Formats: sequence, structure tokens, C-alpha cells
Amino acid sequence: MHVGWFSALELPRGVAKLDAEALIEQIGSRLHLAPRFRQRVLEAPLGVAEPGWRDDPAFDIRRHVTVRTGPPLSAAAVRREVDDFLSEQLPRDRPLWSLLVLPSVQRGRAAFVGKVHHAMVDGLAAVELGLLLFDAGPDAAPVRAAEWRPEGENGPVKVLLDSLADSAVEQFRAARRVAALGLSPGEGLRIASTLRKAALSLAEDAINPAPRCALNVPIGPRRTLVKHRITMTRALAIKTHAGASLNDVILAIAAGALRRLAVRQCQEPCDLRVMVPVSVRRPDEDRGQGNRITFAFVDLPVSERSPTARLERVREQMVALKESGEVAGTEILLRSVGSLPEPLKRRAAKLAASPRLYNLTISNVPGPRIPLYAAGARVRSIYPVIPIPEDHALSLGVLSYDDGLHFAVYADPEALPDAGRLPVMLEEATEELAAAVRPTGARAEQPRRRRGAHERNSLTSTRAG
Repeated sequence: MHVGWFSALELPRGVAKLDAEALIEQIGSRLHLAPRFRQRVLEAPLGVAEPGWRDDPAFDIRRHVTVRTGPPLSAAAVRREVDDFLSEQLPRDRPLWSLLVLPSVQRGRAAFVGKVHHAMVDGLAAVELGLLLFDAGPDAAPVRAAEWRPEGENGPVKVLLDSLADSAVEQFRAARRVAALGLSPGEGLRIASTLRKAALSLAEDAINPAPRCALNVPIGPRRTLVKHRITMTRALAIKTHAGASLNDVILAIAAGALRRLAVRQCQEPCDLRVMVPVSVRRPDEDRGQGNRITFAFVDLPVSERSPTARLERVREQMVALKESGEVAGTEILLRSVGSLPEPLKRRAAKLAASPRLYNLTISNVPGPRIPLYAAGARVRSIYPVIPIPEDHALSLGVLSYDDGLHFAVYADPEALPDAGRLPVMLEEATEELAAAVRPTGARAEQPRRRRGAHERNSLTSTRAG
């Protein structure tokens, strides 16, 4: 259950490898901006209270950053390194994050990949924390590290008392939120109506299971990250010509690719229920740690033959979802789960990750639209890692960065052997949709043949087809 990212870097002219020591020093100097990165999870004695976050007195940044030395790595070697790294669970005896640095890759490149447990951050916060690694220019001035000492002690009695206090505070907050509904009758009725709609919608989704498909099978520990990039120019042209949102376009492209995957697997394409994470953070809210997301369910029109019909069905659903207020109601319901007794909480968590509720996750995370740098090297790509729960063989993350949309397929390669072909399918679905909405007589942007349909010189793209 770790989220994360993969980044390919372009080394400055004449530089043979990334300065890994400078990168580690840079990370260490900025950790005060993300205090949770020095904290570990401690269980309360006897399980009488919730686990809690406590400063790790043995924190050492070099336990979290691994640097691969040796000659420049080939693209195939990078793929193996990245997949092996993402296939390992994070150690529970330290803060739940890790970084792998590949200082020298063939063709004047470098790379790194990071992972952070979802208990620490949501997808948006993970990306923003990842940006702590980056600079706005190649010659950014170093940040002076702030002095840090672990707070308090982590003895069993102290952990127990702190956990009980934290649980009591959370229960008080939950009670206060409920009581606040009665302070304003109009507001209370509105929220009650929203909650009722959200609860009914969730109940309907649970009663009517998601369609059966080859994506929902038992999975093992192996993971693979498969990538594809399309230019922002192409994506925005589709958006403009179709009169849709960028998120609508992304979901429609995903529907087209998954339709091709079903056909390849000799299955009749059927609509899939997709979980779409939605950030509920306020603009002024701290984004450095914790989860502030809820979710929505969307029926992805994989059965539709027409690309424009797929886009229109997605657009209609997203408009209806925004107008219904169900997202706000679902957030309140999710927050209330924290106040449930432990057995009910576990059952709710199991349901939330069940293939009965949804077939796969598709997450669209907005990233920076300007080029970034790490230890003097230009960041050429950022691909997000969206975790896959039990019996889900595939997730799709999309992140906008610089002048591109970065699609990241995260999958169990044994449960879904065809995952490596999805870059070609995403490219074909993009071109199919672009051609369908393009005004008569308009010229299409031709992908650069040097890179090919699925960015052949991307460090970890899979050769497919």
C-alpha cells in the first residue's frame, strides 16, 4: 500500500552521473518541511488504542536512500531495478518511506524512484512531498538544514497514554462534528440530505457488485510499472474540440485502452466500475502529511465502440456526480469510520478495498507545469505509483508535468501478463479519440517518430507489439 513516483533525469552536458551525495544532502536539509518522514508507527500495548506516530530516535536518512553504483544501466536493467524496488514492502521498524537512486543510466540519463506508505500521505501530498526533492532551476542555492531532535520517549507506558489521548481527542472531534449539525437547522438538513444520498449510493454499489473481469484476480507480491506519455498539446486539443474537461479526456482514453485489453484477452468488453480518488483539501490546508481524499465511483464505458460516445458518457457522469453532492457526503462517511469499534472498522476497510465494490483505480493528479531539476539534472518525467489492493491486478495513475501527461500502469505482472502492452493501447486510444473529435480539415499533431508510439527511449517503457 505504498504510493510513489518514478522520475527520469537528463544529466547536464559533460556529466557522467548524478551527484547522489548532493541529492541526499538536499533531502536531509528539507525534512523539517515534512515531519512525518522522521516518524514511525508504534502499536499501543495490548492493542487497547489506535497505533500512533512517534519520532524515530534512530532515524538515519541513509537507511531510507539506496544508491546503485557501477557502470551506466541499460533500459532493461532500470526496469528490473524499479520493479524489484516497488515489489518490496516498506520495513515497519522505521519511517515508512524509501528512495532508490540510479545515478548513471545509458544515453546521459539518471533516475530515481520513491515510495511512501499510503498511511502517511495521499496521492496529491505524495507528489508534493516528492517535489521537495526538486528545484526550479539547475543552480538552486542549498537549503540550510534545521536542527532536529526526537521528541519525548517511546516507552510502552508513554505510547499507551499518548494513544489513548489521541483516540479520545478524535472521538471528541467526531462528536463535535455531529453536534455542529444541530447548530444551524438549514445546514444540518442539507448535510443530512447529502449524507443520506452518499450512504444510499454506497449501499447500492455494495449490493450491486462490480462486473467480473480479468483485472480482479488473486495477486502476488510482484509489481511492475509501465509508462506512457502523451503531450499536453494533444490532450488539450481533444479537450477543446470535445468541450470536455481534461479529467474526462483521461477517463475516456483509459476506457479505450481497457477495451483493447479485453479484446486481446478474448473477452467481451464490458463497462467497469472505477474508483476515482478525489482530493478534499482546502487551498489553505497543510498538504505535507496525512490523507485528505475521498472517492467516487464511475462506470467506465468500456463496452462503447465509439470513442466520442465513451467521452460523452464519462462527461455526463462527472457532471451528475458534481451536482449530486455525493463526494462531500462520502468524505463525511469515511471520516466517521474512524470512530467505529475496531471490528466494524476492519470490515469497512475490507469492503472499501474489495473487488465487489470496484474493478480498478484511476487517479489523475495535477503536477507542476514547469520543468524541475534534481541535483542539477533536469527532470524529464514523473510517473505516479497508485497502489493495488487485494484481488486488483491493475491501477492507472496519471500525472501532468511540464508539457506532458504521464500515464503509469501499476500491475502484478504475473496476474496480468498483458500489462506491458498497455502503452500501445493507450496511444491507439488517444489517437482514435483525437481523430473522432478533430474538426474537419484540422491537422493532427504527429507524435515524434524518434520516440514512437510509447516513448521508446523512456527509461522503463516496455517494448510491446
